[in-house]
Amino acid sequence: MLVPSVLLLVIGSLGAFDIAWFHTYKGRLVEKAECRSEVVLHVIRGVVYAVQFVVVPNVEMRGRWLALLALLFAIDIVVGVADILVEPKSRAPRGGLSGGEYLVHMVLSVLVGAELCSVAAHAFPLAHEPTAIAIVSSVPTWLRALLGAMAVGSLSCAVVEGLMLGESRRSAAAPIHVRVRLRAPLERVWNVTQDHRLHPSWDHRFDRIVMGHASDDDALPVGSPDPRIGTGTTMRYEKRVLGVTIGGWGRYDLHKPMRQSTFAFGSDDPRSLIARGAGLWLYSDVGDGRVEMSTSYTYEVRWGVFGRLFDRLVFRPLFQLYTEASFRRLARDYFGERRPLVLGRDGRRPKRFAVPARVAAVS
Repeated sequence: MLVPSVLLLVIGSLGAFDIAWFHTYKGRLVEKAECRSEVVLHVIRGVVYAVQFVVVPNVEMRGRWLALLALLFAIDIVVGVADILVEPKSRAPRGGLSGGEYLVHMVLSVLVGAELCSVAAHAFPLAHEPTAIAIVSSVPTWLRALLGAMAVGSLSCAVVEGLMLGESRRSAAAPIHVRVRLRAPLERVWNVTQDHRLHPSWDHRFDRIVMGHASDDDALPVGSPDPRIGTGTTMRYEKRVLGVTIGGWGRYDLHKPMRQSTFAFGSDDPRSLIARGAGLWLYSDVGDGRVEMSTSYTYEVRWGVFGRLFDRLVFRPLFQLYTEASFRRLARDYFGERRPLVLGRDGRRPKRFAVPARVAAVS
């Protein structure tokens, strides 16, 4: 199987270029609704080729086992034909395939045909031998290693595209909800949590917060929010991540002392996953000397489908945990709660929270 393995190496290399340059960088197919059928076929083909990269250089099938090898290549042919049939409609909004991509596809078709003929020529004499599977010894170790690496890459690419495709069909990501109950007067909870100088000391999401208006912070007692803060007040914040400082902005859209703060926030830094968002803080006296403070927020992200996928799988769950941990630290460090009652997750959201339409429609 040396010749089919060499051909498969060339096919895999050219196919990787086709996917990286034409499908992902130039076409961004996975982000376009009209290309959904084509992307599904690419996912299937990625899995098929991952199997080929493993089987062809390593395994020799004899007798009835050849039916499985024939099935593998039959699936490849069917997927290839289906891809050709859906491409005109899929690429119509952009004027069809570019000349470069069309040339690559033609070369790949010739190479795939040559590989298929080579595999058939090698396998045909084995059809009448006793049914068995043998390890191929004619393929060099370095070639097996390269094709093995391609198998991992092909399967990984198929999985990522499949996840992106599934993510693009889902509804907007659920907002983050967290609340904590503190044994303290409502006024003290408000004063501590609304002091922007104290905020970074307990909230893991910020390292520094500066209000937009000029103020002499030293003139205000610690634990006393600036009385000039109100609806429309702006702020700047910073967060250091892996040695990089990310800056952002915030604005109070509604500020009712002792009751509620509704705000918009975002970042103009392209390194920030978060582009803009909205949220609120609610304060309520629940009796028995306790106050419940709750937050709910959501946001839009950058980096296209990859950003949305990363947000769903990693970033948003991490921010949920980050916010819960922040509320625990607030309860321990400022209110002496040894076992803070912090609630989060689905089903524990503040009842009055509604995601602003301008955020919910995009996030």
